[in-house]
Amino acid sequence: MALDFAGQVIDDGHVALEWAPHAGKFKTYWLLAMRTGAKPGFTTLELDGNTYGYRFANLGRHQRYRFAVLAARDGAQVCSPWLSATPRAGSTLAREDAGVTEHLAKLKSLVAMPQDKRITLYWMLGPGFVDRVSVEIRRGIAVLGTYELEPEVKGFTIDPERCRGLLNGTAYTVTARAKFALAESESRSLTVTPAPQGQERDANRNNPQLPLVYPCLSLAPELDVFGDAKEEPSTVQIVCGRCRGRTEWRDYNLRCRACNAEFIANQRGDYLDVTKLRFGTCRCCLPRKLLVQDVGSTSLRCVHSGKEHIRAAGLSTFMLIEDLPHGLCQCCRPRRPLERKADDTIRCSKSNELHNQGERGGFGLVPSAPVFDAAAIDELLDAGLADICANGVSRGRR
Repeated sequence: MALDFAGQVIDDGHVALEWAPHAGKFKTYWLLAMRTGAKPGFTTLELDGNTYGYRFANLGRHQRYRFAVLAARDGAQVCSPWLSATPRAGSTLAREDAGVTEHLAKLKSLVAMPQDKRITLYWMLGPGFVDRVSVEIRRGIAVLGTYELEPEVKGFTIDPERCRGLLNGTAYTVTARAKFALAESESRSLTVTPAPQGQERDANRNNPQLPLVYPCLSLAPELDVFGDAKEEPSTVQIVCGRCRGRTEWRDYNLRCRACNAEFIANQRGDYLDVTKLRFGTCRCCLPRKLLVQDVGSTSLRCVHSGKEHIRAAGLSTFMLIEDLPHGLCQCCRPRRPLERKADDTIRCSKSNELHNQGERGGFGLVPSAPVFDAAAIDELLDAGLADICANGVSRGRR
């Protein structure tokens, strides 16, 4: 298997790329673009197998970029030679050695929070090419579940809905690794034991503690470790803001015993009535945290984990990226949810670009043809699906 790969700089910041297999056909291509320098950047476009060209626009004319195409078939993958250039009008693309392994992303850390029949994972992903993060949970040598997640996901919860065999008091081994096409990075593993509220530390006492964090809401007085206090510290008691009843820490939530009202703490230490929150609470944490909306953004994020909560088509509630039925698009930056249209096609909810199912079950972009009709361009601008930029009109807002 081999790929022919060529390109040219057609204008300042514009690079046109073309490729073709020597023989046979691939179902999916991965177009790789890397910005070099002190802070390298990595972009991947998963493209339909019928796509043999792509054009990058609005690249920095003083920045050096590298491009390659990756394809896979019959359990083996092939990478084209890299093309390198600073995209100035009249410059050419230099050919470099092939290879993608040294540019793969790696997990820099992996931690887990044990809870009642629930394991919440958090990780940090280093720079590099990645198209999914794989998480595996085992009990002994038995694999209970494997999950393939979008690279935008920075945390994941395993509970009885996702893993039926998850029980309190049982030690589980969780392994996570970054993957790209058929390659994968070194894995990170940890051992964690779910336990009822208040028993998490005791249940995990024999497990390595460095990769573990614990849920905590302390309503007890501070300890006088030096014996300097003149008076006995008074016990802190938070009362309900509705009925003035006593509250208790139950099921990882602060609730009123009388009216069952729920309260959560903000970053200033105030306790807020959940029913009076503008955007409600997150779906990623226990205890639940506030959802906030950044200025100029239509999406919400958790103030604790930073995970984005996205409104999917046809739903009045927000979803996490890992719960989206069709995943994220390949045409927008940041990527947006894919949705199934009335004609049974899968398209980006923002740009409406078509995506076809790839070899591994994900959806790859089928780039649309350029639009030259003035009326059609006006419709795209009015719909917010194009931008006027220095070099003309750019289709598909990034």
